[in-house]
Order: sequence, then structure tokens, then C-alpha cells
Amino acid sequence: MRTDENCTFAYAIVCAVAAVVNVVIAAVTVPALAHAAPGPSAYSSPVPSPSGSTVKWLCHPGITGDPCDLPNDRTDLGTGKRYPATRVPETAQKVDCFYVYPTITDNLGFQAPAEMTPPVRDVTRMQASPFQNQCRIYAPLYRELTTFGLAPAALTALAGNRAMMQTAYNDVKHAWKEFQRTRGSGRGFMLIGHSQGTMMLRKLIREEIDPNPAVRAEMVGALLMGGNVLTRPGSTTGGDFQHIPLCTRSAQTGCVVAYSTELTALPSLFGNSTLDALSLIMGLPFGPQYQVACTDPRRLSGIYNPVGITLVSAPYSPGVIRALLTIMTLPALEFPTSSSTWTTGPGRYTVSCVDPGTFHRLRATPINDRQQLGEVPLFNTHLGDMNLGVEYLTTIVHDQVAAYHG
Repeated sequence: MRTDENCTFAYAIVCAVAAVVNVVIAAVTVPALAHAAPGPSAYSSPVPSPSGSTVKWLCHPGITGDPCDLPNDRTDLGTGKRYPATRVPETAQKVDCFYVYPTITDNLGFQAPAEMTPPVRDVTRMQASPFQNQCRIYAPLYRELTTFGLAPAALTALAGNRAMMQTAYNDVKHAWKEFQRTRGSGRGFMLIGHSQGTMMLRKLIREEIDPNPAVRAEMVGALLMGGNVLTRPGSTTGGDFQHIPLCTRSAQTGCVVAYSTELTALPSLFGNSTLDALSLIMGLPFGPQYQVACTDPRRLSGIYNPVGITLVSAPYSPGVIRALLTIMTLPALEFPTSSSTWTTGPGRYTVSCVDPGTFHRLRATPINDRQQLGEVPLFNTHLGDMNLGVEYLTTIVHDQVAAYHG
């Protein structure tokens, strides 16, 4: 199939997928929002900007009590153990983390406002706060493409206009520039993203970090989850990045960890470089000459025991997270919870990278029937990419930070 045919086919796929997602999200979230009927102030909270900042920060060392400061006490329902909260002071941390959140806004506009809405707050707590003991966390608010904006963005990109996604990327890039300028010299950095956040970071690394040896030397690592990071087949580079490789061993620095999770080999937006319609919207590489990355988190973390899914115990606000979690937990319709800030469910899974039918993803296989996860059509277990075995990721980052010598 020629490249132009690939593009047309992939854009048709993303438009169809976006339409399905819009229907699913609307069906689940709109009734909940209508029932709750909160006023405008319930949807966003003002975020105090650090002095002199021109960025709207969601998390920042200069902001007290931001979403990344969530306590890490946890109850494991699989073992019955309770773990007390621990905290490493920010003054003792030698590395900074730059986190970009995923597609999480489901308002009827195509572009989200750069505001701390409850869904943005909730997903940041869920994905970024587990790393608070490894690094100081910076997370910018940005005008993400909403779930309802995916199809229009694909159509306009097909016509050569990527302005919608470029608006979001410009916000992230502006925050990155301030992050680099103000955080202090001699400090390493980690990049953390998921889904649309990973797409933003793929482009940022490709343009701002990979070509620059001095900046590359400060990169401790990157967690680019659920966003189709590409390499040449059989290589750790040659796709998105020419110099920055995939991680292949424990405590390796300056490399990328990337995978998307699944339970079965069902086709989806993730894992296949030919059908990687989301990269097209961003102007990133795609096509059969590349392979979507899957780095084995067991090898990188040294954790080979079965893992559970760990989530914030408090209820999630109406929106994308609640909708997709509801689908993922059918027929239970809710995740287990506890009196701790975090709860690890009773289910346990083993994981391994698989490539059935050219979908290169991390397969999660249940070893008990105490908690079954479901797959969202066309997304697999996308929402669980970071929290299914989150200890893999926190251990990988811990080991990279310990090994880094800036």
C-alpha cells in the first residue's frame, strides 16, 4: 500500500474511532453530569502560578497541595497489607519530572481550556503523584484536544492543517522552555506522559532533546506510555528518535520506557505502526517500516512477581476516567476501594510483550479470578497502562535516578 493510501486509510480509522469514542463517552458521562448538575465553579479550580511564571502549572514545586502531592498510603486487597505514607522532601531530590496528562476532557468543544477541571486533577493524581518520592514534579495545564476534537483534528490534518494539535503542543513546549530555564542547573530530568501526553512528549523529544547532546545528557529517562513510540524493527532507535534508545536493562539512563497494555489481541489504536492514526495528527512518523515499542517492565524493574492494578481510592469525578473505568470493570461496574488513599485490587496479573497480528503490546494475563478487568473497544486496557503494575514504573524511575550522575 502506498504512503498516501496509508494516510487516507489511517485517517478514516481515527475518524471512525473518534465517533465511537464520542458516543461511548457521551452515553456514560452526559447522564451523570446532568444528574449532578454542578455549577460552573465545580468544573475548575484556580491554580496559583509561581511568582514570575508565564505558564499555568497544574503541579509545581512552588505550589503547595497540588494534585501531585497526594499521600501514598495504600491498602493491598490481595494480601490484606496496609502501607503507611512515606515522603522524600523535595529538597532531597536531585531530579525533576515533567508530566503531560492524557486526553481527559469531554466537553463539547474541540480544544480544552487550560484549567484544572476535576477530570484533569483526578488523572494527574492517578498517574503523576506516584512519582513524588523520585522527583520534583512539574505538570503544565495545556489546551489538549478533547475526545470530541479527535475526528475534526484528523480531518483538518488530512487537509494539511494541524493547527488544533499545534495549539496544544505550543502550550507544552512553552512550559518545557520555562521548566528548563528556571528549575536550576545541573539537575537531571524525567519525562512522563500517557496517551495524548505521550504524543506531545514524542514530538518534544524529537524536536528539542534528541538533536541536542547537552540536553540529552540531562535526560535521566522517559516514561512514554500508551502513545505508540516508534523504532525501526529490531532496533532501539530509528523511528521517533535517532539518538535516544529504548531502555533494555535495569538502571539504564537516558532511555525510553514505552508500552500499551492489553488483555487480548483485539485490534485497537495502539501497537500497530501502520494503523497509527494518532501520530498522523501530530505529524509524527508512522507506517509499516516502523515498529511500536514494547519495553518489558519486569526486566527493567527486576519485579517478576504478579502485579495488581493500583488506583486512588476516592471516587472519580464524572468524565472520561469514570466512563472508561466503568467499562473496564464490567460486570462489577466499580473498582475495589479502601480507607487508604490508594487501593491495590485483589486481582493479580503476569505481563509480557507480545506481537500477535502485528499489534506489539504488553499482554496482561490474570492468574486468579478475584478481580477481572475488561477491555474498552479499540482501546484495550489503555486507562490502566500506568497503574497496572505501577510499582514497575516507580522502581524503574527510582533506579534510574540512583544511577544518574549529572
